Amino acid sequence: MNWREKLGEANKLFEGAKAIMGNSEATAEQKEGVPQMLEDARKLMQEALQYKNLLEDAQKVIGLQQTLETFSDTKERDDVQEPEFKSWEEFLACCWQASKGQKRDPRLHWFKDVPEAGHEEKALSGAAGSTGGFLVPTQFLPQLQAVQGEDVIMRRAGATVIRMASRQVTLPVLDQTDTAEGYPHWFGGMRFYWQGEGTEKQDSEPSFRQVNLVAKKLIGLTHASDEILADSAVSLADFLSGPMGMAGGVAWMEDYSFIRGVGGGQPQGIVPSPATLVVARQAMGAIDFKDIINMYSQFLPSGRGIWIVSQSAMPSIIQLQGPDGNPSYVWQPNAREGIPGSLFGMPVYWSEKAPGLGQKGDIILADPRYYLIGDRQATTIESTPYARWIYDQTTWRVVHRVDGQPWLSRPLTYADGSTSVSPFVVLGSTQGT
Repeated sequence: MNWREKLGEANKLFEGAKAIMGNSEATAEQKEGVPQMLEDARKLMQEALQYKNLLEDAQKVIGLQQTLETFSDTKERDDVQEPEFKSWEEFLACCWQASKGQKRDPRLHWFKDVPEAGHEEKALSGAAGSTGGFLVPTQFLPQLQAVQGEDVIMRRAGATVIRMASRQVTLPVLDQTDTAEGYPHWFGGMRFYWQGEGTEKQDSEPSFRQVNLVAKKLIGLTHASDEILADSAVSLADFLSGPMGMAGGVAWMEDYSFIRGVGGGQPQGIVPSPATLVVARQAMGAIDFKDIINMYSQFLPSGRGIWIVSQSAMPSIIQLQGPDGNPSYVWQPNAREGIPGSLFGMPVYWSEKAPGLGQKGDIILADPRYYLIGDRQATTIESTPYARWIYDQTTWRVVHRVDGQPWLSRPLTYADGSTSVSPFVVLGSTQGT
């Protein structure tokens, strides 16, 4: 059978199963055969789509070759470009049409991540985009990083963004983990000496370590009735790209992981990171003025820090009493003119992503520039009508690939051999921790 015949057989099986399930007089034997009918239909549908895509790709290659032959040898391939989608709505509508087995728009591009050496490549299943989904055009990516219920913090505050052209990026950085007394450790082991004229020069070499960014998958899943797309793609587009839809969810989840992620299958966040210094809390369940001072004293003097504070700690922060009972020395807002509050001249971000009052990390002092964000630049959208076909709904999935971790592997020790500082400092959960 060709792909059209397979597609027709799959549709017959789906309709037959649907008829049995909707028939109150259907026998038990007929109902027992429905799962097998659905399984056979899915296999036929997958084979048909794969065969169809193979033929279309082959036709595109042949057509492109014929087109290029009409150009002079000095013409570059970049001269032959497909037009961009005019709108986000048009892109979603084309994705939906492709998922329904209709003709795939040539502007839709599959994404397939090339596995690194030593990594097993596993077959995808249950998705319309059997090769990994359709790449979101670059002009629409900002809509998936939109502002949601709470503004993103790490990206907007200046985290260092690395654009990843592959699944993994390895960055060499200076190893600043030495603790020897009498030498600066900023320069990764390279040392400097005062040397007399005519004497033998001493040499030293900097040491390096590697920071590995490996793209992690952040997945969002939702369902929408087929009528939305059949009538207009605008309603669905507003939701998927809106602050309460996929765009807001992707931005919120990655920001939460940059702050509190535990590593492994997600980014390494600030709070649990080995590079973060934890300051002992003065009183359980509270934030004291001495806590702020102690955190500030262990913060890397980079000149550009921010405070990330749980909103449950707002009353404690605003009522902090500084030296001689002068609260303005600590908290400096101008509510009348709408100027955001600050602690010691550094802006405060109230956030639900920080742990609650009294927990480790309810207040964070950080320099976001020392946090690395690896952007895979390969966000994909998939849709399939089969997961909830009995409800006449299309399932939509967004896959966002990103990683993040602090630049430092551990706090930096000063030349005195004992003072430790870090661009990431958090308040501990209890006294002494």
